[in-house]
Amino acid sequence: MISRRLLLGAGGGALGAGALGAIAITGVSQHAAHPQSDAAPAFSVEALDGRGRYRLADFAGQVLLLNFWATWCAPCRLEMPWLTRTYDRYRSRGLAILGVNMDDGDMPAVQRFAREMGVAYPLARNNEAIVATYGGVRFLPQSFLIARKGALLQRSFGMPSTGALEAEIMRALSSG
Repeated sequence: MISRRLLLGAGGGALGAGALGAIAITGVSQHAAHPQSDAAPAFSVEALDGRGRYRLADFAGQVLLLNFWATWCAPCRLEMPWLTRTYDRYRSRGLAILGVNMDDGDMPAVQRFAREMGVAYPLARNNEAIVATYGGVRFLPQSFLIARKGALLQRSFGMPSTGALEAEIMRALSSG
């Protein structure tokens, strides 16, 4: 598992550097990927309840929003109801969402939290391989929008503009 201290330490270091003028973190940073060259990396993660695994290949033919989150992350808590509504609205058109939890330990507490938040999409436990494969998870929430054919369409760090992300989802669902 990835330690919350590592995530907070990395964020604190970045904020400290920002105070010195080296970088500034002012909210959401979205980066469009280049579909011709950026294929989403394969992954395999255990389901949050421990009763199976999720792999990128399981979502072939669907648009996947891969979302890294934690119970202690305030923006994640704000984003989750919107993700659930978006999943309910577009899953019949081929949208899948996989939430990858970044909490340390106590998975029953994480499962209770997800139930209380009304999360309807599948959830998984993080592992070091998926974190490394997706470039390290330094900020939460962090999301990756993946096309039906596996191209990495967008990376979002922090809580994205829901309107902009929904427009990207709709565009991805409309294209083959």
